[in-house]
Amino acid sequence: MQRKPTKILTLWLALCLHVAAAVAAPAKKSAEAEALMAYLQSIEGTQTLSGTMANVNWNINEAQWVHQHTGEWPALNGFDYLHLPFSTKGGWIDYTNTTVVEQWHRDGGIVSIMWHWNVPANSGKSGEYSFYYGTKSDQTTFDVKKIFQPASAEYQRMMSDIDRVADLLMLLKEKGIPVLWRPLHEAGGQWFWWGMDPAACNELWRVMYDRFEQKGLDNLIWVWTQSSVWGKPYSDGYRWYPGDEYVDIVSMDVYDNNSASNIYNTCYKFLAEASPGKLVAMTECGNVAQIGQQWDSGARWLFFMPWYDYGRTNDPSSANFKNAAHQHANKAWWDEAFSHDYVLTRDDVRQAMTSGIDDISADPQLTADPRRADSAWYTLDGRRVQRPGRGVYIHRGRLHVAR
Repeated sequence: MQRKPTKILTLWLALCLHVAAAVAAPAKKSAEAEALMAYLQSIEGTQTLSGTMANVNWNINEAQWVHQHTGEWPALNGFDYLHLPFSTKGGWIDYTNTTVVEQWHRDGGIVSIMWHWNVPANSGKSGEYSFYYGTKSDQTTFDVKKIFQPASAEYQRMMSDIDRVADLLMLLKEKGIPVLWRPLHEAGGQWFWWGMDPAACNELWRVMYDRFEQKGLDNLIWVWTQSSVWGKPYSDGYRWYPGDEYVDIVSMDVYDNNSASNIYNTCYKFLAEASPGKLVAMTECGNVAQIGQQWDSGARWLFFMPWYDYGRTNDPSSANFKNAAHQHANKAWWDEAFSHDYVLTRDDVRQAMTSGIDDISADPQLTADPRRADSAWYTLDGRRVQRPGRGVYIHRGRLHVAR
């Protein structure tokens, strides 16, 4: 497919004009996470990032399928710590092997990670886990309210898993990879064990956030996904909102809705009004109206990400992989999306994030005599500083990273 010339919003100009929204947000981000956050803020409402989800957990199969059928790489790839209980070094699933994530990042892609948090299933059998709440043997009645009881076995399990995931995310921090981190998703729907009590779920989110912060995990951009029980208003889902100071991006998962105006009114507009000042994304979707139709209706998502089709992309070497049909977003849907200049690809992100970013950590002009630094340095929220420390700054219309 022949792609139209991309009209990339000049990040550096946008940053010069950017004034941070007056809403509480998580602090203490790494330079890489700050740079990514600044980029996301710069494209808000004017461009949208295309995204795909790994087929199950730790691959870029869906992104490969999109590239094979459209000639374009999506800007974002979602990963999942779904099989955490089974992850072992050198095993069939090994989350310490970050090769696929590193390569995606090096190629210019944005990394997103979610966590279908598996805990022991009701069967009580060794090796059987579940994240769905219920009384069947293959479900779990794991009690999220035990987050308030530090002496409980459930609390110990939660903290142990949180620490294990923190270690895995630290591997990415050490490699300078920022992550869109999406834990405890769709809690308000109450189909996952972590969503069975809003107060407990919110506490679990905050405990995780604080624990990560204590460990020095500052490469995360926190994404919260709204959901609500069938038949209840979407506003009910906000009982599971942990607070502005713990969230960077609010989102929704949208399926089986081909009405762009309905998606705008009930999803995008709802989130934008419920969380003013927050970035708004469609973190999952399937069988929805075309992106162009959604955009024209006013649904200016920060990014969108169709869910994977297991049978279609499970094996990239199979005949199925060559088929243009897809359970959630077929080739025609993707062709329409990429026909719009405001839909960004991985190449677009790489160009925007690498053209003009300077590492000034060892700038002799600043280290020898900061007074020699010509013109002013500004933080991303517009404050002038005499000498830049660790972080991201605007200087002479360009973005600079000090590590």
